[in-house]
Amino acid sequence: MDYILQTRGLSKRYKKHMAVDHVDMHIRRGDIYGFVGENGSGKTTIIRLITGLISPTTGNYDLFGIPSDFSEIRLMRRKVGAVVETPSIYTNLSAYRNLKLQCGILGIDDDEKIKQVLWEVGLSDLYADRKRAGDFSLGMRQRLGIAMALLGDPEFLILDEPMNGLDPAGIVEIRELILKLNREKGITFLISSHILTELSLVATNYGIISKGKILKEITAEELQRECAVTTVIRCDDPAALSKLLESLLPAHRLFPVPDGVKITEEIDLNQILGAILAAGLRILSVNCSQTSFEDYYLNLIGGVRHV
Repeated sequence: MDYILQTRGLSKRYKKHMAVDHVDMHIRRGDIYGFVGENGSGKTTIIRLITGLISPTTGNYDLFGIPSDFSEIRLMRRKVGAVVETPSIYTNLSAYRNLKLQCGILGIDDDEKIKQVLWEVGLSDLYADRKRAGDFSLGMRQRLGIAMALLGDPEFLILDEPMNGLDPAGIVEIRELILKLNREKGITFLISSHILTELSLVATNYGIISKGKILKEITAEELQRECAVTTVIRCDDPAALSKLLESLLPAHRLFPVPDGVKITEEIDLNQILGAILAAGLRILSVNCSQTSFEDYYLNLIGGVRHV
């Protein structure tokens, strides 16, 4: 398996507070990894650990297959771009001047590179515009921050709450930008967010964290199955109903309940009910429900929390 990032028992303690508690994460090349957790769950601390801004108390991690305690890890970090918490931009400078300063830090002397990253994030009209970044919309500032992270041609891009505070149009712009960079440039993403519905539109995999611990890593396909429509059908002959449904649907999606069967996948309900009636069974009740991503998350962390 080609992993961009793997952590092993990664922990960070601040005096008596364990901010990150023996975390194991796995991000494969090409993933858009949605990192989900309530405020204070440890998301930003983990991002600071893997970007080298702080050191772990215990545990370690690999970046591009290189362990974090090897000297070569500094070279691997050059393949990583990050926008942590808020974009590090100078609000009194234009987009061009902000990018020019970042180029100086990276040792880049190429205005074409600035044009390229502005085009990639949909801000190409700002190349010659001297408007101050402080006058940009929040969405524009977020995209400028991503442009600055792209100057180093990262293979792995870490975004900490990139949609936080954006209006609906800004959220759509950032979502489309993430998908574009992933598909066209092959960039792997780690995206920390508490906007679960938006995250579900881009993520291929998820890591769910609470109180510093990873509770679950799950693929988008697995999550979709977990959140699928559930149908409970009850009738006057549950045994006959179960036998009939086993002939029509995958057995591993059928579960017995009092007086009936629970079906954990989307079905053509009219077709199923027609088959039941044709078999001479009397239907007592039909109940359909669906677990949302939010419900799944809250059930996993053990109840309602502020996220």
